[in-house]
Amino acid sequence: MKVGDIAQQGAGGTSIDEVTTLLGQPTSTSTAKVSGFKVKSYNWTKSDTSILVQFFHKKAITKTISGFKWDRTSKKLDLKAFNKVKDDSSYESLVKSFGEPDGLNENVIMGQTNVTAVYMTGIKGKEGANATFVFDNNKLTSKAQTDLK
Repeated sequence: MKVGDIAQQGAGGTSIDEVTTLLGQPTSTSTAKVSGFKVKSYNWTKSDTSILVQFFHKKAITKTISGFKWDRTSKKLDLKAFNKVKDDSSYESLVKSFGEPDGLNENVIMGQTNVTAVYMTGIKGKEGANATFVFDNNKLTSKAQTDLK
């Protein structure tokens, strides 16, 4: 599913019909004004996993996945590996190294694609340890970790 640019009325984003064909009927829907724009939110929930897609002019502009728990047997993401992830790394290289994240947010604003990836499972650290990576136009711009070992 692709997200479109909110500054261009969702141009390039997947349509509501295509997303509901892909994911089925949403668990809940809502409408709100966000920065003066009327945005429709569709939410799909299964167990502890939630997928939230926001639409503007019937096109996807934001997608957020939360509560997704991967069963990672390898604990490759530890403090040493975290520190080796370099600025300007790509999202694809992160996934290749550590697998899909447990949480993801993606949006496009004025042609700028923003992705935030959060890892909480299959990492080495204290209970509640996590790592967050932020990408702008597929280049790592910031990272943060809590309690990795």
